[in-house]
This record gives sequence, structure tokens and C-alpha cells, in this order.
Amino acid sequence: MKKKNPLFELFMKFVMVVVIYTVRVYLLVAYRPKIEYVGETVKSPRLKTPSVIIANHTSMIDPLMMLAIFFHKKSIVVAKDQVEDPHFSWALTRVKCVIPCDRFNLDTEWALLAKRELEKGNNVIIFPEGKCRYDGLLNEFKTGFAFLARSTGAPVLSVGLEGVYKIGRRTRVVVGEPEKIERVKGIPSSKHLAERSEYFRQKVWTLKQKALGVAEPPVLPVAAETPSEQIPTLVAMRTKEQSSKCCPPGQAGDDNRGNA
Repeated sequence: MKKKNPLFELFMKFVMVVVIYTVRVYLLVAYRPKIEYVGETVKSPRLKTPSVIIANHTSMIDPLMMLAIFFHKKSIVVAKDQVEDPHFSWALTRVKCVIPCDRFNLDTEWALLAKRELEKGNNVIIFPEGKCRYDGLLNEFKTGFAFLARSTGAPVLSVGLEGVYKIGRRTRVVVGEPEKIERVKGIPSSKHLAERSEYFRQKVWTLKQKALGVAEPPVLPVAAETPSEQIPTLVAMRTKEQSSKCCPPGQAGDDNRGNA
């Protein structure tokens, strides 16, 4: 194993501090998040009680925005494969607030690390879907956050992200009321955790619709009945949109017919 150069590591830590503050300022200025608190307990991102913060995931900017908003006393659960990705590892491995989680295999180490963060007074940000979803629905919520909240007694703070990021346009964020997961005797069953996860999934859905400005939110099917995201269809739609922007209307139509 190659020995790390202490001077280089010190320099990189300084670089990361500069990067973190620069990115935060950029996000807050470029997207000017408009935060709405719908409960009575939480009226500021500076939470009085260490909490498990969960949110929907519709954009790769979501984690950065959540870190920018809940900037003080925070940590965030990040997919281990992304932490190990050479494109991101140079930064993610040097940020203390990152908790790696293996989303493809059984992993309990992340929960121990997250528990320590809560014990130190830090919040833990989690995206229970485990990945982005672009068709407007929500993926199944993994039960890890529910287990963490139940085992530590930390409240769960649900956040609905609009997920629209355009420079100069205010992105909307709706923060709900913190809620504890009731304890049960012994180790909680998978059914109990699944029920709590679905409950918070529906809660985040409602907050997301509020962030989107939907007066009468549509009903979100339970996770087992939610259709899988049709990635090829979304890619085709985006390709078609790009074609129509790059080519004259007639030419774009001819290209589409030729490919059919």
C-alpha cells in the first residue's frame, strides 16, 4: 500500500474546504432554494435534535443541495461504488461527512457509522430510494433509514425536493414535521420496517407535490404496485427533443421516420 504524503493530504484538505464553501455559495446563489416549513417544530435548517433526514431523489444535484441547506452538523450516506469511483474518490474520501454504503450487498457498517454521527450530534442525510428517478414517481424506500431511526431513537425529518435546477430560477424545498418511529419489543421485523418505510415514502411524496405546486396531488401507488421506470423511453424522449432543437422541423421528422 502506497504511503500517503502528509503535506499533500494537508493541501488536499485545504482544497476540499475551498471547494465545499464555493459549491455551497454557488448553489444558494444560482438556484436560490425557497424553503417552506410545514410543521411547527422545525423552522430552520439548524436542527436542535440530531435527525435522520430523508428526501426524494430526482437529480444528481439533490445531495449537494441538501448539504448546502443542512450545512451545519451534517453527514450524508453515499453509495460506496460512487465513493470508490476514481472520478469522485479524490474528493469523497477526503470529506469527513461522507458515509459509504454498499447498495448492492448486505452492508451494516454504514449504519454503525451513521449511529456514531448521530451520537456526536450530527444529522444524517439519506436518500432512501438509493438512486435517481426521472419519471416523477418514487422508487421503493429501502428500510435502512427506518432501522437507523428506530434503533437510535432519532426523529425522521422528511423533505420534498422539487428537483428542478435552472440558473436564476428558485428551486423549491418543503420540510415536514420530524417524526419518531415507534419502538417495538426486540428486533423490528422486516414487515414493520417496510410499513414504516412506505409511510415515509408517502409523506415525502406529499411534500414533493407541494414543492411542485400541485394543488391536488395524485395518489402514489404503494412500492409493490409502482411501475418500474422506463429508462429507454426517457432516453428516446430526450434524444427526440435534442433532435428537434438541432435540426429543422422537417428534417427532424424525416430522420425519425427513417429510423423507424
